[in-house]
Amino acid sequence: MSSIKKRPGGAEIKRKAVAKAKKWEEISKKIPKLGTYFSMNTNVESLITNAQTAVICPNEVTSFENNLPNVIANNNHENTNFESLITNAKTAVICPNEVSYSVKNPPDAIDQNDKNTTIEKTNNKDFTSNSHTIEIFETCTVGVGPICLLANEQNNVSESVETEIPDIDPALWKINSTSINYLLLNPPKQNLKLIHLKKTKRVIGKYVRYLPLNIFYRKMQNGETRFRDWILYSQSKYSLFCFQCLLFGNKKTLFENQVKGFTDWKKCYDKISEHEKSLTHAQSVKSWHLRMINSGQCGIDKEMKKETLNNLSYWKNVLHRVVETLKFLTSRGLALRGQNEHFGSEQNGNYLGCLELIAKFDPFISEHIKKYGNKGHGNVSFLSSTICDEFIILMCKTVFDEITKQVKNRKYFSLIIDSTPDISKTDQLTIALRYVMFDGTPVERFIGLLPSVGHKGKDMKKAVVEKLSNMNIDIKNCRGQAYDNASNMSGMYNGLQSQIKQYSSNAEFIPCSAHSLNLVGSNAAECTPEGTNFIFTAQMIYNFFALSTYRWELLCNLYKDNTNCTQPTHLKKLCTTRWSSRYDVCIALLRGYDKIKDALVTILNDDLQKKETKHEALSILKKISTLEFAFMICMWTPILKRFNATSLTLQSVSIDLSTVVKLYESLESYVKEVRNNFNQYLLESQQLCGKVDFSTKSSRTKKRVLFANETKSKGVVHEGSEKMKNEVFLVILDYLIADLNRRKKSYSNINNNFGFFLNLEKENTENIKIHAEKLIDIYPDDIENDFIEEVIQFKDIICNFSAENKSSVINMLKALIQSQLSSTFPNVEIALRIFCSLPCSNVTGERSFSVLKRVKNYLRSSLSNEKLSALSILSIENTILKQIEWEQIIHKFASGKVTRKKLI
Repeated sequence: MSSIKKRPGGAEIKRKAVAKAKKWEEISKKIPKLGTYFSMNTNVESLITNAQTAVICPNEVTSFENNLPNVIANNNHENTNFESLITNAKTAVICPNEVSYSVKNPPDAIDQNDKNTTIEKTNNKDFTSNSHTIEIFETCTVGVGPICLLANEQNNVSESVETEIPDIDPALWKINSTSINYLLLNPPKQNLKLIHLKKTKRVIGKYVRYLPLNIFYRKMQNGETRFRDWILYSQSKYSLFCFQCLLFGNKKTLFENQVKGFTDWKKCYDKISEHEKSLTHAQSVKSWHLRMINSGQCGIDKEMKKETLNNLSYWKNVLHRVVETLKFLTSRGLALRGQNEHFGSEQNGNYLGCLELIAKFDPFISEHIKKYGNKGHGNVSFLSSTICDEFIILMCKTVFDEITKQVKNRKYFSLIIDSTPDISKTDQLTIALRYVMFDGTPVERFIGLLPSVGHKGKDMKKAVVEKLSNMNIDIKNCRGQAYDNASNMSGMYNGLQSQIKQYSSNAEFIPCSAHSLNLVGSNAAECTPEGTNFIFTAQMIYNFFALSTYRWELLCNLYKDNTNCTQPTHLKKLCTTRWSSRYDVCIALLRGYDKIKDALVTILNDDLQKKETKHEALSILKKISTLEFAFMICMWTPILKRFNATSLTLQSVSIDLSTVVKLYESLESYVKEVRNNFNQYLLESQQLCGKVDFSTKSSRTKKRVLFANETKSKGVVHEGSEKMKNEVFLVILDYLIADLNRRKKSYSNINNNFGFFLNLEKENTENIKIHAEKLIDIYPDDIENDFIEEVIQFKDIICNFSAENKSSVINMLKALIQSQLSSTFPNVEIALRIFCSLPCSNVTGERSFSVLKRVKNYLRSSLSNEKLSALSILSIENTILKQIEWEQIIHKFASGKVTRKKLI
């Protein structure tokens, strides 16, 4: 390819320009129309005019000339002034390869019949050099070069192609617009420490010469030294190059010859000084400076770059408001869309409604809505439901990727799984992961809902393994499982926990501690007939008043008139799944006992009430007026209060199994103390109901029919208070104690493996070795044999910890990390991290059901599974949603959209 070389004489330039003009005139006759492949609002005239102010080298015109006939075939542009293009090249300063780089793609891949075809290229590779990151963002219609944008302003775009990245070696540079733009914004800096002097060895006859490093410094007349930043060393050619001449030089001097480079070490001082003062170097520096002050907005595509950047900035401003609106709505689980998508409509939904509210105080979005709001399909506004759904999925994926990244970085995790049917009767399997953050804080993250998986252990195992595989998380790093006590989950042979252990043998199954505690209370309440009758009567009272607004209002008015009750509590419904409901029922009955009886009496004396209502009220009044009912209220209220407080603590994420064991032991001790309080509860119940004796005292004793050959035995028959104490009170409490002790063992067995850390100061060396060896045997792939020595040394370190830091394993791990001792005790840190990653309950799964009911209600029952899971993740993990910087994602999204422009 020929090139127009810049000469001192003006006559030579004029002669060649005229020759080029004649050649272009011949081309224009063969090609009557141009411009098909140029961008909207950009024509050849403006392209040529812009060349007057562009920084283009003379070789550009030759490259453009030789490639253009192959590119603009079958175009439709007229009135092209080719002579002006060549004439303006005299003042241009662009690299010879820039135009050929822009037009090197042939038009064969373009459908000539489709005038709306757009050739789009985007590059999402990040380049890092000299602590700066730059991204090449390229929108190539034919004749339009790439745009170079800083990464802190622009980020990855949605579609990408491979682009040559400038190497640190100047001999390997491929000089084109992309590399020039990159090097202008990221000028290379020569590191003299990377130069291998032995490889610069040059043997000339009997003399051996090496590259002198002081050649990189210029000594001034006043004695000062200046670093020659224009000299670059090539690691592949072992030679020197001139940075500016290599990019913009017109003569192939030794310092811009990429094939060889400068290697004359004998005359290097003279040649470097000569080149530094030469006209060629001065012209190259001038060209480089012109390109630098234009900040990349140069070239024959200057207007296209400016237009693209303006459009990108505009749509990014729109998307910022869209993202903030979506963050607000999705984090609260609110519905987005309404019955229509028209601005100004009262039924356009929360999403458009919020944008209308913002528009009242934001002139930018207000003007945007007026201009693009109700244009309909086919018009870009970034406010449509399509963009809304795309951004919801994109935001969900970003949050999901952040969770995945955290799990991978911390390695060990535990599974929390539960299931429930939604409003459309579809069974939803919820999955959450528990792991430990870098500061030692355990977290539980919700990762999605899986619909219609099935209730068998194998089906759920298949779904869970597939989910983790899609996240690229190794299930072998699973160290714990927390489910409820259902047989399909907890079964030791075919349950989900046994299926997961086939993949990770150390994935210990831990029953939900809060769920187990709820079962302890519910089972104990139903172990006696009196307990069952109490629960049944309590629910009957609620149903009687709740089914009638008149009766409920009557009871509420009596509560208001009760001046003795400082904390009036309305009746509560008994719920089998809500763990605190039993305490709420008992405390409501205790505080409103008298008013409930007064309300029932009022209903009985009301002649306007139906006979059925009066009969039901009389039946309830008789049942609650007994001493047995009052005794059950007085007995269960303090017990359930402690159970409820313990359950709330067990539902916390920031506890470990050692705390669970302590809480169970404390409850067991409390119930044992309560066994001695029968007389106290009896006195309180007598004062509450106003009766002294139990109804069983006056009842006739039942006699059992004797069988043949059976003698009559004199068994002990309890009556009155003795019967209530021995057959009800002690039976219930003994059942509580036994069940608490039994369920505590599920946590004690695992806690015993790590519990010695809490008593490390009191343990002797032999016991420490035994515990450490046991832990190594359990986790041979995680803990090294050096763990024994580390624990022995750690015993002296832990003495310096505060009492709070030694109170639980989680606090101990945090103290170890904060004191920067993790590198000294790596195996201790791993052991503590594994223990802290073990879940104590599946409350995170239960809480996701509450979000599920809000997100997928009867008005949104047709939500797709993908969108349902996305909205649930954004609502539950709103903390991560608010922490993410959305600038890069907005730029990526906007860049992919703004380049899709129709061509004329």
